[in-house]
Amino acid sequence: MMEAPEKHFVVDSMLGKLAKWLRVLGFDTRCERLEAREQIETYRKQGFLLITHNRKWSRQSEVFCLTANNPVEQLREVVSLAAVTQHEVRLLERCLRCNERLLETRSGDAFGLVPDYVFETHPSFHRCPSCERIYWRGSHPKRMVQRLEQTLGWTILGDTEET
Repeated sequence: MMEAPEKHFVVDSMLGKLAKWLRVLGFDTRCERLEAREQIETYRKQGFLLITHNRKWSRQSEVFCLTANNPVEQLREVVSLAAVTQHEVRLLERCLRCNERLLETRSGDAFGLVPDYVFETHPSFHRCPSCERIYWRGSHPKRMVQRLEQTLGWTILGDTEET
């Protein structure tokens, strides 16, 4: 079975929290102010799905105009409108700040960049190649996964230690 091409999103800057949740799911998600028809056309030609609250773009193809105000409800809308499936999720593979794919880094490279307790108790770390932010699998990602599973009705991971 052939895998579907990866979905890429441009989320209007007024929906920044939604952009973060799409990045948590592993989707390439740019967060920018959508202002001009030419800008939208350029993104569409590049294969991006556009997401906004702005009704003036609602008649454009591949532009999803959301109705919900709550970021979690917005995520539910996007998953439905863009036909996102559980199999497309690449959980916690992107930097939540700058959208780059995270790279696994040697444990020693995190020394002095994370709290001592975290360094001593976590076997692996990931680093953003752009902003250099360090990520590890603590309680925060587990809570994020639980919230996503509740919101979407999916079982994203059987064992959240593997995120």
